[in-house]
Amino acid sequence: MMSDASDMLAAALEQMDGIIAGSKALEYSNGIFDCQSPTSPFMGSLRALHLVEDLRGLLEMMETDEKEGLRCQIPDSTAETLVEWLQSQMVGSACYKFLL
Repeated sequence: MMSDASDMLAAALEQMDGIIAGSKALEYSNGIFDCQSPTSPFMGSLRALHLVEDLRGLLEMMETDEKEGLRCQIPDSTAETLVEWLQSQMVGSACYKFLL
């Protein structure tokens, strides 16, 4: 179970890192994104949200030692990107505006 959860978590973190970094967005030659494209920013945001929720669910099922072992496998750059994203002023103000 730990190996499966670890593999799923590692894959989800890699995908999230790419989405957050913007490497998954595909811009067409006219500068407009297609909302139906699986690589559009709209789908990327929804996908990132699902990945975050999947990550939360997996972490909630893991024991403390499993989490610590998994954390040691996550590249520092990935962890730093996620922490910066979650702590950024932009996220706080965007969430606040959404709630209004």
